[in-house]
Amino acid sequence: MVRFYLRDLFAFLFFYKGRTLFALLGIVLGIASLVFIVAAIEGSQLKAKKIIDMLGSDTILIRSSFGSRVSFRHIPMKLDIHQYNLIKKIDGIKSLDYFYVKKVNVKRKNFGKKLLVEGFTLGTLEHFGYRPKWGRFFLPKDFQNFSKVVVVGQDIVQEFFQGKNPLGKTLFIGKEPFRVIGVYQKRGKSPRGNSMDERIMMPVSTYRKFIQHEYQKIFAMVAKVSRDADYKRVLNDIETILNKTLKPDDYFLITPQKIMKFLSMLSTSLTLFLGIASFTALFVSGFVLSNIFLINNKTRAWELGLRRAIGATKKDIFFRIIFEASVIALMGALLGTLFGFLSVHYILPLLKIPVLYPIKAFFIATIFSIVTAFLAASSPAKEAASLNPIEALRQRI
Repeated sequence: MVRFYLRDLFAFLFFYKGRTLFALLGIVLGIASLVFIVAAIEGSQLKAKKIIDMLGSDTILIRSSFGSRVSFRHIPMKLDIHQYNLIKKIDGIKSLDYFYVKKVNVKRKNFGKKLLVEGFTLGTLEHFGYRPKWGRFFLPKDFQNFSKVVVVGQDIVQEFFQGKNPLGKTLFIGKEPFRVIGVYQKRGKSPRGNSMDERIMMPVSTYRKFIQHEYQKIFAMVAKVSRDADYKRVLNDIETILNKTLKPDDYFLITPQKIMKFLSMLSTSLTLFLGIASFTALFVSGFVLSNIFLINNKTRAWELGLRRAIGATKKDIFFRIIFEASVIALMGALLGTLFGFLSVHYILPLLKIPVLYPIKAFFIATIFSIVTAFLAASSPAKEAASLNPIEALRQRI
């Protein structure tokens, strides 16, 4: 009986496939937007957590601004050692370290690639939570002796050493040979969506001597604030020092609070824009669905009258229409979720938001679509149930 009912139902939907498809499209668009909203919000929250975990909740990152040109090849270093020494003296600064970044040609045998090379202090390594997987990290003597040693990420191991142990092997950075002494643990993607495992680190003293002959300028500083210090006051003191010699757009400060505020604004904007789009699509699809079933009541009046004549009650007719609408809604939810996940897969990386496929989005989508279908089909279902079977059957006489 159930099989016959379902076969009859799908035969009806296929017979009116044009109208079914039209109603389906609106639901698919609305549900896809809804899925994307959920994924974008959860991805933004994960991104914020990653950044804060990486920096630390008591951290202030001070970085030279790229200006209008975003390039690791020619980085305008606007911070300097004098500012570093002044900031270090601020009451409440627990530690202050600095580092350099530049894209440099790296080569081994016949394979070469332009990669990010970083000059780190020991404090910077510890602050960003780097841990060795193989080998060791830098020792004080490496900084004192300008040792030509590097620590690499696991992507470097795969690309340059075919996944084999790289310890003791040589990489040419620029024109200079460097010995690999360690591999750091996997870091995954950066907040901007780039691999953090395709980087090469060396002592800052070595970096200055062989990569970038710069002893006064600094690319970035990372400050750790004491727990008992006034975080806002320390932040204001840093800005006061920098503003004496720099323009506001020459540098920028990254704090956990600013990260949360920015990502909250991004999530709110996405939610507002896509929420309106989703609501509009579902409203339109509900309106279309309601009109389609109202039209169907007239075109299939004889069929509905026949069903009543052979024993179907008003309740049977009502739930028949509701069930038809629910099937369309469920198909719309499935297709909408699929298109939503595809948009998550391809669009979120462009927005530098981590890709997540929230399972709860499917259940939210299903509930929304069925509620939309129920509200849209209720009025046509009541009208169909109240048809006079005798009058309906006369339409074929």
